[in-house]
Parts: sequence; structure tokens; C-alpha cells
Amino acid sequence: MKPAVFFLLLILTFGLSSQSRFDITFECEGKNRTFIAVKPTGVMPEGGYPVVFMFHGTSGDGEKFYNISGWKEEGEKEKFISVFPTSLEYCVLSNETGNPVKTTKWNCGDLLDSKCPDLSQDFKDDVLFVRKMVDTLTARFDINPAKNFASGFSNGCVFVNKLAVDAPDIFSAVAGSGGLFNVLDSITPVLKIPIWNMAGTLDDRFTSAVGISPLPFGGDSIIFILQKPTKSILDIEGLTFEYTKNLTPITNSFIFNTPKPGQKPNTYIFTLVKNMTHQYPNKVNYPLSAAEIFWKFFNQIAPTSSNDIPVTDNKINIYPNPSNDKMTIELLNLELGKPYNITVYNILGQPILSRRELKQNTLQICKNEVGSGVFFMLVHQGVYTQTKKIVFE
Repeated sequence: MKPAVFFLLLILTFGLSSQSRFDITFECEGKNRTFIAVKPTGVMPEGGYPVVFMFHGTSGDGEKFYNISGWKEEGEKEKFISVFPTSLEYCVLSNETGNPVKTTKWNCGDLLDSKCPDLSQDFKDDVLFVRKMVDTLTARFDINPAKNFASGFSNGCVFVNKLAVDAPDIFSAVAGSGGLFNVLDSITPVLKIPIWNMAGTLDDRFTSAVGISPLPFGGDSIIFILQKPTKSILDIEGLTFEYTKNLTPITNSFIFNTPKPGQKPNTYIFTLVKNMTHQYPNKVNYPLSAAEIFWKFFNQIAPTSSNDIPVTDNKINIYPNPSNDKMTIELLNLELGKPYNITVYNILGQPILSRRELKQNTLQICKNEVGSGVFFMLVHQGVYTQTKKIVFE
């Protein structure tokens, strides 16, 4: 059974075009967790509201990025719901002094890299927090499930890279500024989604790490300076090191979209921004808006409405799902007489059940074969592959 989730909604209306602000609190792993959701004015888009989550950086909170990120304004213009969560506080070593400080930080590899040594801390699962936020929003609003996106700054950018690996069933793409994928978050995702990372040539988190200031702009040297973290994320994304470039007077973007053999098409982008420091650009602190740029990226990734979502349910029927015992899988429209394979993965991307050379169009999976939780079942026959989420309670 799913644990009971308690949440409190406080609805506020404010002056920005009469958008509706929702301050939401619920309990997760014994802690009260909070986030702000902002619903735009006007008619709901066809297919339901897109949603963009904005994850703050170290020492920040949802309120700060509600005010400065530009996402609520972009949400009003483009008619999507913007969400501003707040992380918990932990003891970490300060980037500036190296001394222990207690501050807000998302639980990802960046936190594990900087946590206070010799101190036992109760690290909470922020991916679980995100999943419960999505459940809460889905219960409250008409959400387009194909258009959930995440953006982040600094530690929040590292966290959205983690979400691309740990929660690709929720998000269609992620993008952020001031951070990169952390190898401590490395697992093999069952699904792969597009990722865009951005950094400034004067970002001290990057310049101090590589020993070069400012970072070289205009040529290709930056992508080789950052070759190690770049290759780590390309391996996870199933992409080769081949890239194309898009150079403007203030941005130098490297686009990786050549899949490795056997991998599906995907995209990773890294953009270096000229003379930008460690910040989330919003047209006030720097003359470009991350919210505007990333929204265009997000909006190109996902279908424009629920009618444009590829319909594949006619190929796989699963019932009951969720199940507390066993579920039946009906595989329709596969090539008759041609064998197919299924593999069930846990949320860490680890295979836990495999069946090969199957030919019958109906089979069963039992709870005692995989355990309780959320899983992904991959069906493969020739060029056809499809992944479906299954749940055993």
C-alpha cells in the first residue's frame, strides 16, 4: 500500500497577472517538505498543463528562485505551471572557507562530495520528494504527463542531472546552469532523456576546479578541458563524443546527438557563456534568460499536446497495474512467430528479471519474482522496443 501523504494547501493570489500561487507542505520520510506552485491565468493548454520545476542552489530556497529565476513569468507567458521546491539543510564544507556550515542542499553527488566529515547525518531521498511533488500536483491540477521538465542552479543543476538518471519516467528533459553531472550519481538509466548544462567563463566553481580563469571561449578547448565529466554523461546518455557547435557572440554551445551503436537518438548540450559568473541568468544579472532559452528547448523536446503523444498502449496491455500479487502482460501487434525478449529493471536501472526467446503473446509476472516497488519492463523484438512502468505494492 502507498503511505498516506499529508499536505496543506495555502492558496494566495498576487499581482502578477493574477496568477495563482500555491504554498504546499506535506510529510516525506518524517520531514515536512515544502514547495511553491504557480498556475498561470487563462485557458488550460490542450492536453493539460506542462510543468517546470526550478531547483535552487546551495543556501537558496524555493522562495528565492520564485522571485529571481524568471520561471513564473515565463510560465504566465507560455501557460505552464512553475514549481519552486526547497531542500533540507545539511552540514557541508563551505566552498569559500572550507569550514563546516549548515545550509540547504539537494541530496546528490554534490552533497556527498562536500558533506562534513566524521559526522553522521540523516540524508533524505530527494528523488522520492520529487515523485511525491509530482503526485501532489497531478492530484490537484490537470497535468500533461509528457511535458514535465526540471531546471536547476549550481547544486540544483547537479540534482536535475541526477533526476535525468533516477526519474526519466517523470521528466522529458532537464537543463541547468552552474553545475554538471556528478559521477557519484552514476547509474545506467532505463530511459534516456535530453540534458542541457550551462556554465560561465568566470564561474569560480569551474575555474577553480580546472585551474584556468577565465575559461577559454570561442574554440573547442573547453570541451576537452571538461572531457572527463562530459564523457561520463555521454556514456550515460548513450552518445559518442562527436559534436556540432553553435557559436554566438556570448554563447558557445556543443551539441552531442550521435548515438552509440545500439542506442536510441538522444541529445546532450553544453553551453559556455562569455563573461558570466556563477549564476542563473535572468536578463538582470546577465543579458540572457535561462528560463526563456530552456523553455524553447523543453517545448521542442515533448509533444505539443496529449494528442501528439505516441500511442503505444495498443501493443502492450498490463493488468492489474499496480498489483499486490501478479499481473498479466498482453503483447499485441508484435510480429507473429518472431521471438521477443523482456527485461525488468528496478529504479536504479539494475536488471532483476529477464526472459528470452518468448513467443506467446500473454505472460504473467509475479510479485515474488521482483519484490515490491516501481519497475520498468523493456520489451524488445527486432527494431521494436518499448518500456512500460509496472508497480507491485
